[in-house]
Amino acid sequence: MIFSFQNASFRDTETGLYNQAYFMEIFNREWHRLIRDKDSLSILLFNPHIKMLNDADTAKLIQIANVLTGQTLRSTDITCRFNKHCFAMGLFGLDTDGTKVIVERIQHALSEQEKLGLLHCNISIGAVNVMPQLGIEPELVFEKTISALHCAEESGVNTYQIETYSIH
Repeated sequence: MIFSFQNASFRDTETGLYNQAYFMEIFNREWHRLIRDKDSLSILLFNPHIKMLNDADTAKLIQIANVLTGQTLRSTDITCRFNKHCFAMGLFGLDTDGTKVIVERIQHALSEQEKLGLLHCNISIGAVNVMPQLGIEPELVFEKTISALHCAEESGVNTYQIETYSIH
């Protein structure tokens, strides 16, 4: 692939996924659209528990990134490298049940990779489903998602926690 400065501005250099800044820009746009449309969204955080000590760990990150993007089928879904240790996914126009389907599809795909001997990692997933509205601050939704991720991590290996957030 030929290096592109335009592409570099919104892509993570290690995984090729979108970076956090681009994710937040898309999230903000979708948040306001979903307020108008009165539809819900889910934010997911993934912690693959990789220490990032060598190139093999970077290769694992790339494999995980490929699994994550392979399990989202809609063009509106977005996956990013959220920080050094986590991935994030935005599922726009999706309810809690749909979010659970995606999470379980991801867990199954990772399990299949492990059975084939292609990838071994323990991944925790935290998710929050919310109907955006004027009384809810997006930052609070991310805080709730981080909290859900921590709950999943405390529950054991390869677990997930999905919460629904509302102001009522």
